[in-house]
Amino acid sequence: MTCGYEGSHFGAHYPDAACIDGYLWDLDSCDEPGGPLYRGGGIGCPCCNTREHIEYHDVRLSGNAMQRRKQMRALVRDTKARAIRSMS
Repeated sequence: MTCGYEGSHFGAHYPDAACIDGYLWDLDSCDEPGGPLYRGGGIGCPCCNTREHIEYHDVRLSGNAMQRRKQMRALVRDTKARAIRSMS
């Protein structure tokens, strides 16, 4: 199951990550084309698993609980929009 997201997340200047079951997998980690992927699965997809993607990057929010929720909603919206734009 995938949302179809592909992006550059593992150090390459080309799309080297793909969403599989809501997590990013390194497309360069297989031994042969079409073979199994060996690295990845620890970073949430910025398109369909946005909160976990943000938590992986250890973003620190400030303020009281209401301010942090508002910041998180804005961060989720912006991260998801950036991921969707990069797929176009």
